[in-house]
Amino acid sequence: MKKNWTRFALLLTAILLLGFFTGCSTVDTPTATTETVLIADSTAETEIADEINKVHLDKIKASLSKWGLGQNLISYVGNNRNYEWYIDQAHTGLHSDANCGPASVAMAARWANQDTTATAEVARDAYRSSGGWWYSDDINNALDLFNIDYEVIQIDDLYDLRAIIDSGSIAIINNSMGYIPENTDEAARVNRFYSFDSGHYLIIKGYLLVDNYTYFEVYDPNNWDFTYSDETPKGKDRYYEATVLMNSIENWYPYAVVIKSVIE
Repeated sequence: MKKNWTRFALLLTAILLLGFFTGCSTVDTPTATTETVLIADSTAETEIADEINKVHLDKIKASLSKWGLGQNLISYVGNNRNYEWYIDQAHTGLHSDANCGPASVAMAARWANQDTTATAEVARDAYRSSGGWWYSDDINNALDLFNIDYEVIQIDDLYDLRAIIDSGSIAIINNSMGYIPENTDEAARVNRFYSFDSGHYLIIKGYLLVDNYTYFEVYDPNNWDFTYSDETPKGKDRYYEATVLMNSIENWYPYAVVIKSVIE
C-alpha cells in the first residue's frame, strides 16, 4: 500500500510540473500559436498569396538573364503582398540619412499588418529623435511600439535565413554592406547598387535558386530615388548573393529579427 501511494505521489508531482512548464510556454507565445492556426485555416488568404507570388515569379522568369541572375530558375520562395509596403528612406524626415532602421521597421510593420499606422518618422521620433544610427534595442522597441510580433534568432548559415522565408516570415537584418560587391550595371539587380559600405538595416523577403546559386530577395531602404528603366526603385526586390550576404551578416551582427504576419 505504501509503495502504491508513493507511485501516486510521484505521478501527481510530474503532472503538476508538466502543467507548470507548458503554461509558461503558452503564456510566452500566444500570438504565434494563434497566427499559425489562422494561416493554416485561411484558404482564401493562401490562394491570394499564391496568386501574388505567381505574378512576381513570372516577372522574375522573364528577366533572369537581364537582371544578372543566371539562366535556369530552379525555385523561388517569397512572401509578397498585394499592396505597397516598400519605403525609400530618403523620404523619412530630418534624419533620413540614418533612417535605414526606422524605415525597415516601418516596412516590416506594413508587411505584417496592412492597417498599421507605423511610419519611419514616428519610429525615429520615439527612439534617438536627435539622430544617429539605430541599434538592436531600438529595432525591438519600435516593433513593440507598433505591436508587431517578432523574435530575434541567431543566424549561423544561409539555411537559417531560408528557413525564415520558408516559414512564411520575413526578417530584418543588420549587416555591413562593404562585404557585398557594388554592381554598376544599370540593368542588373544583383548585389549593392550604391557606394555606401558600412552598417545597414534591410528586409529579407524571399530567395531564389538559380543555376548553382542562391540569392536572397531584399527590400533595401537605401534607395534615394534611384530607379531602373521601368521606374521601379532599385532597392525594391534587389537580389544579394547568399554567400556575400552571409559574410556581411557574420562580420557585423549575426542575428535576424523575424517578423510574423498578422492575419485578421
